[in-house]
Amino acid sequence: MTNFAINQGYQQQLFVQPVVAVPSNEISADIIEQLNDLIMAQYDMSLFERRIFIAIIEQISDDLLEVGHMKVVPEILLDARQIIAASGLKGESAFQELQKATINLIKHVCKITEADGLLQVSLLSSAKYMKGKGQIKLQIDSNLHQYLLKLKRQFSIYSLEKLILFKSYYSQCLYELFRKMPKSNGTLTLSVEQLRKILRVGETEYERYYDFKRYIIQQAQKEFAIHDTSFDFKEKKQGKKVIALQFIFRK
Repeated sequence: MTNFAINQGYQQQLFVQPVVAVPSNEISADIIEQLNDLIMAQYDMSLFERRIFIAIIEQISDDLLEVGHMKVVPEILLDARQIIAASGLKGESAFQELQKATINLIKHVCKITEADGLLQVSLLSSAKYMKGKGQIKLQIDSNLHQYLLKLKRQFSIYSLEKLILFKSYYSQCLYELFRKMPKSNGTLTLSVEQLRKILRVGETEYERYYDFKRYIIQQAQKEFAIHDTSFDFKEKKQGKKVIALQFIFRK
């Protein structure tokens, strides 16, 4: 996933008719909006990119600065050594990976549908590595400020820190989905179609249910084993076809 879109109309696209004879929890609009915001931020990032992004969210200022006749986001100062230490990498290769991460964040173009038109803006405007200081100065475009600020208010840093531990992008999204959706007696039932739409799995991605289960559901099950969202699941079938999954969350 290389681009994301925030579109008020997109919320409606994620609502699907429940499969016949399979119970389904209604997905509220505010949950879908929060998930969209998460997906917006957490496109398929590398570990370094995620750590940089979370540091940006943590430090993003509530207010813009007046510079001349323009409003700008205050510079964000990161400790490069701290990010590298948290990654477990060492030596020159670690700095190379860090530089690669900031380049990728600069290249990543966000497409945001606003009331008066389509906004295209880089996730990161610039990154300056301060010689001999082990610090990075980051600059964010003011047009992106309100969206990053919204993300900061909706998701705690604790929650975002947990997300970066997951290797799979889909595990990140499922983690937030499971945390926010209402459950009935510790269970949650969703159709496979609903899950594919919520996770934005393309029509040509994991077309076989076996692959969808193995690389998305079972991968998340494996990663959630030591977290507060650990789960088992049962398949709901229509004939021989699996049409829904019932998630049973462990206490």
